[in-house]
Amino acid sequence: MKTIYVLQDGGRIAATCAADFVTKLRESSLFDNDCTDKDYMYHFADRFYDQTGYIVRTDTPEHFLKDLLASGFVSYSD
Repeated sequence: MKTIYVLQDGGRIAATCAADFVTKLRESSLFDNDCTDKDYMYHFADRFYDQTGYIVRTDTPEHFLKDLLASGFVSYSD
């Protein structure tokens, strides 16, 4: 089953799990789309902290997605 996530910029990602979400977010990114998902999470979290002050965990895709949801960067589609 896929969940639809809405990004802060209005983009949408349909993903089956947190790891699938990270892969699709990376593939659609203007930055670091050619690195591994793990490296992407590190780079994204670093930029996100610089821009917002929110700390995003990068130890697992589940924590990464949970923190993005908590920050408001990502929400569930209606």
